Amino acid sequence: MGCANNQIFSGSKTGNDNQFLADFDLLNTTISGDMPILAGDSVAVTIDIKKGDVDIKVANENGTIAYQVDNVQTRNLMLTIKTAGTYTFNITGYKAKGSVHFKKVYE
Repeated sequence: MGCANNQIFSGSKTGNDNQFLADFDLLNTTISGDMPILAGDSVAVTIDIKKGDVDIKVANENGTIAYQVDNVQTRNLMLTIKTAGTYTFNITGYKAKGSVHFKKVYE
């Protein structure tokens, strides 16, 4: 019995002040990234779940939730942020494969 099957994250994640991108072959934990966002800013969300379950929560440092969904399905949506702050993007997977991308939209 080896430990090779006990991986909790296999993939890549990239984050900065403008985006948080997560692509995973295996997600069995919570990964997160922070992004400062102004009131009225929009964030494009692209979710592509191939297998497993994925929960997402986006909240600022004061606990204001901008988006939260359990067992999310593949979808594209636009979040409009009502309260400025530094938002934490939490992606929790359970034997999940796919990608979740958050990108600020500049018009």
